[in-house]
Amino acid sequence: MSILIKDVDALTQNSRRDTLRGVDILIEGNRIEKIGKKLKEKAEFKIDGKGKLAVPGLINTHTHTAMTLFRGYADDMRFWEAWPGKVWPAEKKVKAGDVRWGAMLGCIEMMRSGTTCFLDNYFFMEETARAVKDSGIRANLAYGMIDLDDPTKRKKELKIGEEFVKEFHGKADGRISCSFSPHAPYTCSGELLLKAKEFSQKYGVLTQIHVSETRKEVFDSIKEYGKRPVEYLDSIGFLNNRVVAAHCVWITKREVRMLGEKGVKVSYNPVSNMKLASGGVAPIPQMLESRVCVTFGTDGAVSNNSLSMLETMKVGALLQKAHLWDARVLSAQQALDFATRNGASALCVNAGSIEEGKLADLFLMNLDSSNMLPANNYVSNIVYSSNPSNVSHSIIDGKLVMEEGRILTIDEEKVFENVRKIAERLTRN
Repeated sequence: MSILIKDVDALTQNSRRDTLRGVDILIEGNRIEKIGKKLKEKAEFKIDGKGKLAVPGLINTHTHTAMTLFRGYADDMRFWEAWPGKVWPAEKKVKAGDVRWGAMLGCIEMMRSGTTCFLDNYFFMEETARAVKDSGIRANLAYGMIDLDDPTKRKKELKIGEEFVKEFHGKADGRISCSFSPHAPYTCSGELLLKAKEFSQKYGVLTQIHVSETRKEVFDSIKEYGKRPVEYLDSIGFLNNRVVAAHCVWITKREVRMLGEKGVKVSYNPVSNMKLASGGVAPIPQMLESRVCVTFGTDGAVSNNSLSMLETMKVGALLQKAHLWDARVLSAQQALDFATRNGASALCVNAGSIEEGKLADLFLMNLDSSNMLPANNYVSNIVYSSNPSNVSHSIIDGKLVMEEGRILTIDEEKVFENVRKIAERLTRN
């Protein structure tokens, strides 16, 4: 497919952070072929970009997409009451097909809010992979492994995780990448953690893990290992530049330096951390000082409850400013960088900016909207003012997946109907 976007303003997010006015963007196959004024090339599909802004696709580096099925089910409860008391019992009722419909709903929500790629771990991940294939979105997926120090369970979990990578890595014309995901240091043995690292290196893929999300996790780690979670992971040789660590809320300056030295990427999940009352605030300025690649994640719909990266950018920036009493901390430009360039770097995707040769993963926003005017600063408007209703088009891997607010790849009503039925069954006491 070839697409020509005519007369559009483009927030390139290139190394100079250029904003281009009234340009044409030619997409050939899955790449951005050419950017310039009044391009003469013909294309199969033409989009009138006047009054619109082209933005690099947003990259969500931590979520559990199928958990849309439990949106609103365990709100306003303490974590250690909500999960054991409601979420985990409901998850025991989940069937493979349920995950597919929940993931489809999540893909719709993300595409409608400018997200073009996400990093996910859960179970029945072959169903999430099928949802990704059908929806047209890009994703890096992993089976979430937990062994609780049980050697038999460890062997089973590693087998499932490895078979998933072998079957799905590179599928859907390369839109699906896979990774290994030991859940967290408190649910995984050192043996499982190191085997996941070994497999990650063997297959040349990422490792994703939850780290220091709660204060309890830190206290338990000190009690069991005599070390905080990041210190423990470093001591066993787990940390490396293939790791994407979600949360990293309760960490010290020493741990931040460890993350930077080992090249670990961090997924900052501000909405989830606030909603679950994790208590701490991820030390983003210190991470940047230590050259940690910081990205944004929404987490799942139980703990957010939205999958909107537009919302996450705003909340993430405001939380740092409020916490540190400094309006200069985490600027709108830095927030957009986290969601685009940094996310692409963390997930090893050749995207994150609108440049010739890059993957054609981008979205268009309507500029003529009450919350987007005046256009004094496009970046500020996106981060602080925009919402999913401003997104008009989404292009992923060179294919138009949403046009003027209409999803082209999925029967939305069919998804909604199935999700309603499944959610009623799962959450019925």
